[in-house]
Amino acid sequence: MNAAEYFDHWAKVWRDLQLAVAMLHDEHLEFRPAERYSRTVGDILRHIINVEQGWIHYVVRRSLKSWPEENASQLNTVRAIQTELTRTHKETEEYLSTVPMDDFNRIVQVPGDGTPKLGWILWHVLEQEIHHRGELFLCLSLLGMERPKIDRPG
Repeated sequence: MNAAEYFDHWAKVWRDLQLAVAMLHDEHLEFRPAERYSRTVGDILRHIINVEQGWIHYVVRRSLKSWPEENASQLNTVRAIQTELTRTHKETEEYLSTVPMDDFNRIVQVPGDGTPKLGWILWHVLEQEIHHRGELFLCLSLLGMERPKIDRPG
């Protein structure tokens, strides 16, 4: 069994995130759910991209030279965000399909900051996507929109 098979639920999380993103219009990206809340809808989506790129493609794979920026100037439309979400996640899926479960206990050196196990990193990225998807769903509700139904298999 490889990591893609082990984390097969990630495909459902991803599907449901995409359903939510597809409901958005560019003007929604600036919505902030509360005055003191740290992120707008666009920030939440850029952060999802950043976490996946940073942990998997910088820390684990070393395919990036540094932890990526959460670039609001380039990812400022729903279409641009969808494109980058899709590109990043496709690379992640391709990588996960090559990782045997025996590697989950492998120690990964985080540049300048600790040595977690690969399994922890993979769970952390999935957990973060689920968490931030929940933030996005709350924002959809606050915008008066229906959130995608996610309590279903397949």
